[in-house]
This record gives sequence, structure tokens and C-alpha cells, in this order.
Amino acid sequence: MSLREKKKIETRNRINEVAGRLFKEKGFENTTVDEITGEAQIGKGTFFNYYPTKEALLVDFVKQKENLVYDLVRNELKRNRPVREKIKNVLVLVARSNEKDKELTRLYVFEYLRRYGYEERKSSGLNLIIYEMLEKGAGKGEVKRSTDIKRAADILTAVYFHSLMEWLWSDADHSFSEDISKKIDMIFDGVGGPDHERD
Repeated sequence: MSLREKKKIETRNRINEVAGRLFKEKGFENTTVDEITGEAQIGKGTFFNYYPTKEALLVDFVKQKENLVYDLVRNELKRNRPVREKIKNVLVLVARSNEKDKELTRLYVFEYLRRYGYEERKSSGLNLIIYEMLEKGAGKGEVKRSTDIKRAADILTAVYFHSLMEWLWSDADHSFSEDISKKIDMIFDGVGGPDHERD
């Protein structure tokens, strides 16, 4: 990597760091580009070279976060584990990445949803990753042949995003990653059966 490329990465990281802190302190709407550039000690022209608008910074932050998480996820996908364990581990990894800074996660998720809607989030790469894991699991006989793989992936993705929103809305100090782990176990174990039958 050239010195120029390193400098560009450092500048982008500084913008993100300063913007994240200001967004937490003042909120997204109340933070101006002037404040970001002032604290990052860069000119407005430099900021606009990276981000044409403040909203573009929001989108880039979400994409960068997803890329970092999916790097971890890809390592998990390489491991030879049963599909149930693999799906659970992947979702727990993603949940733990959000747990690192709940306040900032809440701010970015809610702002992103408000501006771009749920449909775009729902069609995220996470859904595709789960679909591919289920498809491979079906090929190994770890998923029932009768299972609609797309619907199953949609359900698991919906459970994740519902749990994320529930956790972000809650002021209670509970573990998002533990919650999603238990829900995945419940989905794969199923509901009902002999324990619920009466004589």
C-alpha cells in the first residue's frame, strides 16, 4: 500500500471516529459537517472528497461495519461444523459486534431505517449467508428435504432483526448475543412435541 493510500484510509477513519463521537453526543441531525471537519482538523473540501453528504457518511459507516463483521463470519463459514452450530455462531458473532457500542449501534440503525427503510435492511447480506448455510446443510442431510430454504432463511433473518430492534429499544441490560443464541436453539429444536402432550 502506498503512502497516499495509507493517508486516505487514516483520514477516512478519523472522519468516522469524530463523526461517531459527535453523533452520540449531539445526535445525527444536530451534528453539522462544519463540526465534524473542525474536530477532525480537515477542510470541508476534504470531507466532500470522501462523502458528498452527511447521509453518505451514515451509509458508509453501516457498510464498513457490515464488512468488518462479515470478515469474521467468513472465517466461521470455513469451519467444518453442523449447520445449526454454524448459523448460531454466525448470528452470535454479528450480535456481539453490535454489543460493543449499543448507543452508537442504536443511533445508526434507527437513523438508517428512518432514511432508507426496513426493506433494504431485510435484504441484507446476512440473509444470503444464512440461505447458503442452510442449502449446504440440506445437501449434507442436516436440514429436512421438505424445508423451504428461502423461507427458512427469511425466518432466521427476521428473528435476528426483530431481536436486534427489541434489544435496541430496551433499557434493560440483557445480552443480545445470548438472547439470539437461545432463539436459534429454540427454532432448531422446534416447539411442541412429547413434552407438551397430555395423557
